[in-house]
Amino acid sequence: MRLDSMPLHLLVCASAALAWGGCAAKNYTHYLIEPAPAVNPVLEEVEGTQLRPLGFGSTTAMTVRWNDGGTLTEVSIPLLSSGQRIVIEHTPGSGGVERIPATRLVPPPPTTADQTLEAAYRERGLRVNPDAAAVSLSAARTQMQTAIAEGNYQIGLEWCQLVLDRYPAHPETLRAQGSLLLLMGERDKAIEVYEAAEEVESDPEVRRQLDVLQNR
Repeated sequence: MRLDSMPLHLLVCASAALAWGGCAAKNYTHYLIEPAPAVNPVLEEVEGTQLRPLGFGSTTAMTVRWNDGGTLTEVSIPLLSSGQRIVIEHTPGSGGVERIPATRLVPPPPTTADQTLEAAYRERGLRVNPDAAAVSLSAARTQMQTAIAEGNYQIGLEWCQLVLDRYPAHPETLRAQGSLLLLMGERDKAIEVYEAAEEVESDPEVRRQLDVLQNR
């Protein structure tokens, strides 16, 4: 039978059959991306019951952090089997949304230059607290020195604490914290911090200062 004499509905069916036969060997992604992307074996569906890497429930949470140098947001999101949607807003003006009070200082985000400083810290076997916000060691030190130069020892102490939250055994910051505590009249706390700094890395000036403080 000639195609021009074939009834319209049969012609449509024949065309669809030819098209389907050509498509059967290709999945839809073939037509979205050329060539078709390779699928990671981990993402391929398998038969039977799939294992979940995380147990779902009230005791399992995922921590999400956002830090652009001006705003720090940290949220612990419980993983629920029923699904959920979390909206994090960084701009003011949303009425009816309960907000967590902002902290006084925002840890400056690490830069490429800080990678060397952190690597040197880790190579000495010193602990990094993964639960604390990431912070630029170099920028925080600059901010601390500026606060000290302006006579604002409390702000300088807060910059020290931001670093120590992430790097609890950072010797330079521990020594700075001890000195600031001493300037603020906290002699006993200063001795405690100086001793912690000496356990990590001994410094002649700190050792002499400790001798003076302990012999008073």
